[in-house]
Amino acid sequence: MPGGERSGPCRREMESILKALKVRDTINPHGFPIPNCDRKGFYKKKQCQPSKGRKRGFCWCVDKYGHPLPGYKGEARCMVAGSGMPC
Repeated sequence: MPGGERSGPCRREMESILKALKVRDTINPHGFPIPNCDRKGFYKKKQCQPSKGRKRGFCWCVDKYGHPLPGYKGEARCMVAGSGMPC
C-alpha cells in the first residue's frame, strides 16, 4: 500500500479501531462505528453508524477530516438541511 493511503486521518482512525478489536479479541464488532474512507485515507462525505437488524444506522455529512458539516439532517439518506441535496 503506498504511503499516501495510510496518511489520511480516516485511515488512521480505522486502523486504530481494527487494532483495538483485535486486542479485545472481539468477534462481533456491532456498535463500533468504522469510518468510511476514500482511497487517500480521508473521510468520505457520508458517514453512518452500523445498522441494527433491519434498521439503518444514523448518517451524517463530514468534511475530509471527519468534522461534521453544519446544516445536515442526520437521516439514512444524509441530505443537507433545506437543500434536498445529498452530502
